[in-house]
Amino acid sequence: MERKNDIYIGQMLIEAGVITAEDLEKGLKEQKNTDEFICTILVSMGLAQEDTLLPVLSRQLNMPFVKIKNLEIQPEVISKVPAKFATHYKLMPISLEEHEISLAVTDPLDVHTLDDLKLLLGLEVKPMLAGEKDILEAIHKYYGVGAETLEEIVSEKNTDTTTAAGIAKTEDLEALAEDASIIKFVNQILTQALSERASDIHIEPFEDELKVRMRVDGILYDTPIPPTIKYFHQAIVSRIKIMANLNIAERRLPQDGRIKVKLQEKELDLRVSIIPASFGESVQIRVLSSIFFLNLEKLGFMEDDLKKIASVIKKPHGIIFVTGPTGAGKSTTLYASLAKINSSSIKIITVEDPVEYQLRGVMQIQVMPKIGLTFAAGLRSILRHDPDVIMVGEVRDYETAEVAIRASLTGHLVFSTL
Repeated sequence: MERKNDIYIGQMLIEAGVITAEDLEKGLKEQKNTDEFICTILVSMGLAQEDTLLPVLSRQLNMPFVKIKNLEIQPEVISKVPAKFATHYKLMPISLEEHEISLAVTDPLDVHTLDDLKLLLGLEVKPMLAGEKDILEAIHKYYGVGAETLEEIVSEKNTDTTTAAGIAKTEDLEALAEDASIIKFVNQILTQALSERASDIHIEPFEDELKVRMRVDGILYDTPIPPTIKYFHQAIVSRIKIMANLNIAERRLPQDGRIKVKLQEKELDLRVSIIPASFGESVQIRVLSSIFFLNLEKLGFMEDDLKKIASVIKKPHGIIFVTGPTGAGKSTTLYASLAKINSSSIKIITVEDPVEYQLRGVMQIQVMPKIGLTFAAGLRSILRHDPDVIMVGEVRDYETAEVAIRASLTGHLVFSTL
């Protein structure tokens, strides 16, 4: 939908030399399929750079331009604007002075939205220009994942209780675990992990807070969440248990399970581990998904190192160990290596715990120590199936190491981790 204000802004940008008339025409044509601000469209189409466009627009409109990432916004300012408003309107509260609130917005000439906000907030609104990416990052930082969902939980309950703590105490946790808002919050956590390419998700209860942390490239990072979500910790855990077909009534013993879920048109395979801790159950989710499966060229190796690795993995026999801390990418490197050499002319067999990724054309075995199928036992059986390449998920003991090395000395190429 084309808007008059956007044509006006486009003309200003042409006069300032930021874009050409042809660029504006392309942007307006694209806008017919969307209701987005013209500046957002121009940036997304690569017709203008946000760092160049916004300062010019700020001067032309005589409106402050703000880089939110350089600011520290006070909690009392954040509390004035509900998360659902910030998310829906793509705005961020910046400062508060008596009866006026300064808001960073992407479309400073959208007077209808500004009037709505003035009415909803009961304050005078002073618009400030900011980039959409800057605003979205600030919303994530200050409100946290699922902030608007928490507001939905509180607002939709037909009860005299108006606080998250009260609702969590009065609601049946099993029913709350099936609540659309709790389901949405868990999905938001999973979606966040997907977007950050996290290998692990940790949901950890402490005395006065609930923490969500994600492991990216081997390092754990805190994921901002609303502080009051701690009152719904058990409902969140119960939701994850339901997804993993675990016993939601059992809170005293560790439980393990798996979840298969589709998010953003992508299949996620999740390995879930739940343990009882001092302040409630702690959840660890390992993300096992083919969407994170990269080829060797995209793993970040230096060019010289990549050439060495490519040469080594094509050797007819020998043993290759990949080492590193948890979440550093050992499994990803192994799978990328196998994918690189996989062909119809060689036979590849793996023995793993668990089978993390499905590889087309590769025989993959899941170890089951309870019935005697250990890494060492599996490896001995593999050798009778005429493999060219063997992958052992992990060398955990002397016996496995001995069999693996013997295999590498008898004409097999062996991959493993320590």
